[in-house]
Amino acid sequence: MNREEMKQFYVKAVKTFLHASLFSPLVLAGAFYFPYIVPKTVFFQVAVECALFFYILLIALDKSYAPKFDTLTKAALVFFGVYVLAGALGANPARSFFGTYERMLSVVNFAHFIVFFLIAKSVLTQGRDWLLFFRTFVIVSVLVSLYGVGQKLGLPAFYHTDIDRIDSIIGNAAFLAGYLMFALFFAILLLVKDSNPSFRALYVFSAVLNLAVFYLTGTRGAALGLAVGAIFLFCAYIFRPSRADAAVEKKYLAWGLVALALAAGAIILLEKKSGGISQSLKRFTSVSFSDTTVQTRLLSARTSWEGFLARPVLGWGPENYHLVFDKYYNPKLYPAENWFDHAHNIFFDIVTTTGAVGFAAYFFFLGYLMYMIVRGARAGVSEYWPRMLCAALLAAYFTQNIFVFDSLATYLPFFMLCAYAAAGNPRTQRAEQSSYDGNPRTQRAEQSSYDGFPLSRDAAAREKKEKIFSNPIPKIAIWLVPLFLAGTYWINVRPLSAAHYAVLALQTDKTESRIAQGYFETAIALSNFGKHEIRGKLADFAGEALAQNKDEEAKKEIARYALAEMEKNLNEDPLNFRGYLYLAGYLSNNYAALASYGVDPLARADQVLARAEALGSRKPVLYIQWGKVKLLEGKRAEAIGLFERAVRLNPDATDSQLRLASAYRDDKQNDRAIAIYEEVFSRGNDLGVSAYIDLAVGFANLGKGEEAIAAAQKVAELDPSLKAESERFISDARARLLK
Repeated sequence: MNREEMKQFYVKAVKTFLHASLFSPLVLAGAFYFPYIVPKTVFFQVAVECALFFYILLIALDKSYAPKFDTLTKAALVFFGVYVLAGALGANPARSFFGTYERMLSVVNFAHFIVFFLIAKSVLTQGRDWLLFFRTFVIVSVLVSLYGVGQKLGLPAFYHTDIDRIDSIIGNAAFLAGYLMFALFFAILLLVKDSNPSFRALYVFSAVLNLAVFYLTGTRGAALGLAVGAIFLFCAYIFRPSRADAAVEKKYLAWGLVALALAAGAIILLEKKSGGISQSLKRFTSVSFSDTTVQTRLLSARTSWEGFLARPVLGWGPENYHLVFDKYYNPKLYPAENWFDHAHNIFFDIVTTTGAVGFAAYFFFLGYLMYMIVRGARAGVSEYWPRMLCAALLAAYFTQNIFVFDSLATYLPFFMLCAYAAAGNPRTQRAEQSSYDGNPRTQRAEQSSYDGFPLSRDAAAREKKEKIFSNPIPKIAIWLVPLFLAGTYWINVRPLSAAHYAVLALQTDKTESRIAQGYFETAIALSNFGKHEIRGKLADFAGEALAQNKDEEAKKEIARYALAEMEKNLNEDPLNFRGYLYLAGYLSNNYAALASYGVDPLARADQVLARAEALGSRKPVLYIQWGKVKLLEGKRAEAIGLFERAVRLNPDATDSQLRLASAYRDDKQNDRAIAIYEEVFSRGNDLGVSAYIDLAVGFANLGKGEEAIAAAQKVAELDPSLKAESERFISDARARLLK
């Protein structure tokens, strides 16, 4: 194989792995911890690393393939540099750089998206390259949507078939909606640029299907983003160039109306299968400031702002938002939201984790991307609508991110859009150059003209300036292979193996705790990150094993092992408020068993929660947990004091009030208990079944029979399955009233 053949091989290899990365949303494996997140992310990262391997070899053969550092690329690299610096100087650099299993978003992961962007814009230089790339994405999106349809139809082989808002193989309705929004715009872009009839039919089908599934996600933020994108396109139509082809525009408008009609029909058919369209429609028509989701977003905004003011320059570091949420928690969020690991708003997520510097870098990056896209629309009439579609998509993406944060499902198409915009500047191309007809067989291999998809400005020069090497396999490959193998093992194989062993442990019968303990030990040893997550599951498993296992020695081993590992969490991650509560919960929930093994669990739980107060003094959940420990210690007065603090933090929280009332009742402070019960009962429809059960029992124990009966009737009304028990309770209460 000569040098030219080897170069073409490297080019094909890079393109193959870039295409492979687009299939990552389809990866789902229940054999791994967080099956919707971990396998997808590892697949994507390995695909990008393989593409990078061959890309480096390609550059070694031909320097003209090296990335060109235009303004957009510099902006992306500056933002990434700030991202790295914020992580290194943040509150928990280890978490910033390696992330968690639950999200797999970190400096290391973000670096893969930057590499994806650099390689794609440098290697995908011909119109046919981008045509095939977008086709691959659209085909994958169709498969993702078909999985969602299977969910909606309740097919037994599919995950999550019993949910109102479908999440498909993505695993999250909001992330799915963001992904499908990109797919919808990409399909329209292909309709505009590709004249191949067979594929045009595919694009129409994908647009109809993806729009229908998008609706069934019930994601209001993404729907608003789509509306903003549509308004942007309407404005683009109003201010379009005077020489635009009106006949072509009318044809596209007709296709759009047909697609909308077909999507509406598909939605009606799918919703009819599940009992009517009211459920999904209700999500979009019931938006109000009193809505729980809206309230949590508004309340958490103040939390984010306080976190920013505490570290305004470079923030707390990527993936460290949970520290802000715990320290500056708004008590009014309780009990609706106790744990946020990301601000559900792109402004606050960026500004709290990377500070004002990261905020400025991020918005310059997005702003220049929009400027670059819109500027390219001036190159000619043929470029106006493709560029306006990209600009509308960017506006839609930004809008929906006001209500959510990014994930692999949205980062992947976003950086794909960035690479497409940066791959070339159509203003430099001749307007009279022929366009690609959509059929690869009719495209001459030697063609280098611009065809409506970006062509690198260096593509023509590349053919004239190729460097000649005597050896087609660069010497760099000798040390590149072991370096990449080692990197892939540490970044991907070890975490993936740990996630697998964690699942094996969790699937082990609780009576086989020794086997499970071995799996947990392996999982924790292999984990480069996320050990605290696995240890949390270990604590849950150990608690169940203590209740179910009959082997006393095995119970003792798993109990002590879980305790030791949970203690390590506090030493390794001392700022993580949740780690303290998890350890305290393990100690208090299993205090009888642990006490028999020579541990003083309640005293230790008391110490742990005292340390946690410095990290989350505004969180009612802390004082609820602490009060429970005090009750177990027999310190009722101290427990009442803690429950009172929880109530003072959020006087409207039913859970805190009922716990305080119960403590008052046990302390013979009946008047105080009755006052709380009556105040809570007066709220009416805001209460759930469990609250009414507590009220019924509380009133009955305090001799308030009529009130107890009224609360029991509400239980039967809200949950018919409890009607028989409620009637027995009411009968007993009435009998006591007659005495």
